[in-house]
Amino acid sequence: MESLIRKIILATDFSESSEEASYHAVSLAQTFNAELQALHVFTPRPIGTNYASVQKEKQAKEDFVLTRERGEKMLNKLANSFHITAHTIFAEGHAGPEIIRIAAEQNADLLVVGTHGYTGWNRLALGSVSEYIVRHSPCAVLTIKPTENELYKTG
Repeated sequence: MESLIRKIILATDFSESSEEASYHAVSLAQTFNAELQALHVFTPRPIGTNYASVQKEKQAKEDFVLTRERGEKMLNKLANSFHITAHTIFAEGHAGPEIIRIAAEQNADLLVVGTHGYTGWNRLALGSVSEYIVRHSPCAVLTIKPTENELYKTG
């Protein structure tokens, strides 16, 4: 009998919650002998304002490029840490819609995402990428809550 889970996408923002989700994604990929893809969506911020000087705008563009490169390196480092073959997908845009688009495009069988454990007003005020993913995903979604220690960290 063929496995129902052949392709797993781990959506990560490099948070501790995503790190926890990565353990589950790797374990499931090993258990089901499934292909694993690590996905990070880089959300560009607007560069400059009407009041920004040319020099500030130039610095903002350089910072943007460096931040993007850092994200790509972090994604590759994460995938290499799995000790199994994992492909990477680095995308740009709004995280929720991009993750859904890529999951559909890749014919994923399972999306694995971490949640940040926000409830009530915090969830409403900050939004929830994981909630968006659950509501719109073309495939099954495994959400991993942060451990209790992560939920109550002060920072």
